[in-house]
Amino acid sequence: MPQRCVHSCPSHSPCSTQPAGLHSVHTPDRAETEDVPINAPSAPDNTSPQAARFGLFLALSAAILISTKPIIIKWLYSLGMTAIPLLGVRMLLALPLYLVIGVVLWQRLEQKPLLSHVLRACGVGLIGYYLASVLDLTGLEYVTAQLERLMLYAYPSLVILLGAAFFGIPISRRVIPPLVVTYLGLAIMYGHDLDMAPSGSSAADISKGTLLILGSALCYALYILFSKRGVAELGSLLFTCIAMGSATLAALLHYTLTHGLVLPEMDVQRWGGTFVLTVFATVLPSFLVSEAIRHIGPAKTSVTGTVGPVATTLMAVFFLGEPLGWTGVAGMALVLFGVSRLRT
Repeated sequence: MPQRCVHSCPSHSPCSTQPAGLHSVHTPDRAETEDVPINAPSAPDNTSPQAARFGLFLALSAAILISTKPIIIKWLYSLGMTAIPLLGVRMLLALPLYLVIGVVLWQRLEQKPLLSHVLRACGVGLIGYYLASVLDLTGLEYVTAQLERLMLYAYPSLVILLGAAFFGIPISRRVIPPLVVTYLGLAIMYGHDLDMAPSGSSAADISKGTLLILGSALCYALYILFSKRGVAELGSLLFTCIAMGSATLAALLHYTLTHGLVLPEMDVQRWGGTFVLTVFATVLPSFLVSEAIRHIGPAKTSVTGTVGPVATTLMAVFFLGEPLGWTGVAGMALVLFGVSRLRT
């Protein structure tokens, strides 16, 4: 079974492969996430039709569960919760999982990692999990779940651009058209949010939220680029647990500094929603993705990623009452097409 760690972070697709045109940067695993584990094996050559169907079912289930994340967050916001208290409670619920998994892994190591390796993993986690989560949750206070999901889904484009900027990795000519299509789709979705903005929501608010979500996607793209070394030093699972553990502690410290050593005001609905967000929109999908990869391999599992933004859009319309016009449909189609071409 592929190594995998569960964590809470801004979500992208349920499974991501390395973007085209970025040949020397490996894409490590991530579960708010949702990506193929670094050491994910290919599907067995003799996979039976039943196993293939079961693997596809698992992958689709994971994609749909992950797509509920912004819906649950927006619903919790409607109950009066805000970004930092939600992040703090969510991390508090997830902390025992990281501690248990991390301690078990550490005890099994015959040779303990160097302190520098651990600190590097912590630093990457602070950028890719903590900071990305803060920006994502704050941005969702201003923009629709539809725009948030598509912007995060398009992170492979940022990996390509940052890879060229920081690592000197040349951008293949064949990825330029998909990049243009992807950002054209995002621009259309931004315009859709401006046109369909509810009363009381200004263009400045939507622009602020868009920049925050873009910052979240940028942080995760940096995580993708800088985590390769850490994964090689510590292994996929231990690296992710250390990175997520540092992010969890940072989030709890952030909450303590801004709200003190008291829990936010919580009722049954808020506790229930946060529990569902942590377990069913984060932890459970991570295991489903791992099992899907074991049955059908990472390539086929990654195909289900396009289900996520579509599912989020449908749920946003039906459960949150978010508007969806033809411009929104067109923008989503362009982003899905552009990102799919970047991943081939």
